[in-house]
Amino acid sequence: MDSANYVARLNEYAQKERLLLKYEEVGSVGPDHIKTFSLKAVVNGKAYPEGVGKNKKEAKQNAAKNALQCLLEEPSRGSIEEAPPAHMQLKTNYMCWLNEYGQTNRVVIRAVESITPGQNTLTQGCRFVVGDKEYPVAYGRTKKDAREEAARLVHHEIMGGETLDSGKNAGNSCISWGFVLYNRFTADYDSIERLDKGSFGRVFKAKHKLEDKYYAVKIVHYREKTLQEVKVLSDLNHCNIVRYHSCWLEDGTYQWDTSTGSSSASQSSTDQPSKFLYIQMELCEIKTLRVWIDEKNIQNHKKSLRDFKRREESLNFALQMISGVEHIHSRKLIHRDLKPANIMFSRNGTVKIGDFGLVTSEIEDDAENQKERRGYKGTPSYMAPEQRNRKLYDRKVDIFALGLIFFELLWNIPTLNDKNEVRFFFFSFLYQMINSMLCSNPEERPEASKIKINLEEHIHSLAELKTKQRDSKTI
Repeated sequence: MDSANYVARLNEYAQKERLLLKYEEVGSVGPDHIKTFSLKAVVNGKAYPEGVGKNKKEAKQNAAKNALQCLLEEPSRGSIEEAPPAHMQLKTNYMCWLNEYGQTNRVVIRAVESITPGQNTLTQGCRFVVGDKEYPVAYGRTKKDAREEAARLVHHEIMGGETLDSGKNAGNSCISWGFVLYNRFTADYDSIERLDKGSFGRVFKAKHKLEDKYYAVKIVHYREKTLQEVKVLSDLNHCNIVRYHSCWLEDGTYQWDTSTGSSSASQSSTDQPSKFLYIQMELCEIKTLRVWIDEKNIQNHKKSLRDFKRREESLNFALQMISGVEHIHSRKLIHRDLKPANIMFSRNGTVKIGDFGLVTSEIEDDAENQKERRGYKGTPSYMAPEQRNRKLYDRKVDIFALGLIFFELLWNIPTLNDKNEVRFFFFSFLYQMINSMLCSNPEERPEASKIKINLEEHIHSLAELKTKQRDSKTI
């Protein structure tokens, strides 16, 4: 079986895209000693091809792999994307060349598009106006093809017979990402790699040329509400929150490429000039808390119940998370989308809370804000009851989500019977604390500051106990 953890990757994808994921057992065949099992992944009610294995775990991995491949429309070898054919690289280079030409020579580049009816189809046309000069029109089956050919015609007129090296800039700004990048991003950054994609936009790893330092750059469609994330991040300065550095707006043409993994068909038609918001942030590791939990859960779950090393690490993560949330709440803000997929790690292993796309303020006596705080926003599996029921909610929805995350962190609980075993082993401070965080009545949930103090005291007590046990063994 493939060594990749497709269950973890599908879980993370589903959380990022806010999809409802579940697995269903299809059945088993064969005698007991050579029995094979079948499971299928169901995403937002849609069943994907079954996975078959010698045991349920293997069948689940294969089911997750099949679903992920369908969702991402990727080849069967997983997340490694095939390099585009040479002629596609050449087209992308001409478009990139034109962008860089306009930037270098400080001239405005404008695309003029047209549609010509054919015998059975519509042919897309495009010509570029560079500064005050118009260039010949080019045609193609799609807008993208027409643009690329039009850019080639511009290059031919300006540069004469000189050809463009298709390998030039291959490691820079001319990678086939599914959209055309303009101006500051490609001018100030190189070594650009895509890290993530979704309905929100794209996130790239990029090295700032002058600073010689890597950052994460998030690119989203500009709307008034998208500035909310920037305003919030700029005001939050905490070691357990992804650090914001800068942002800027640019005009551009975004070609939302469904072949690179988007599951929304509507995005493929977003091909008109518009504004995009670029957010420069601290670069975190690709591995999220969701992946960390799923990797731990691959272990035998009986062993996991007694895994004290896991509990020690988890308590450290939990303390860092609650510290970040305490800071968020101190600014009268509600994150609203806390989940393992939005908890990241810095290069040195520090926990970082990210994705503030759904953040909102908590303002009393404000009708507009109260309306916002009744919205069904977040990830359903981590929503508090009042959030799901669209009742007026406050910062305590974050406490409920954290309670669920803490439970996942500390224990691998696949069945109800195992929850009773947790009660037996850990019916103590931790279980009581998480229980209080998951109260259906938000007023009974503790504040982040209280949880932080209790966790610090508990970790200190455990450290003292560990020291006494070690000392007793040396006597």
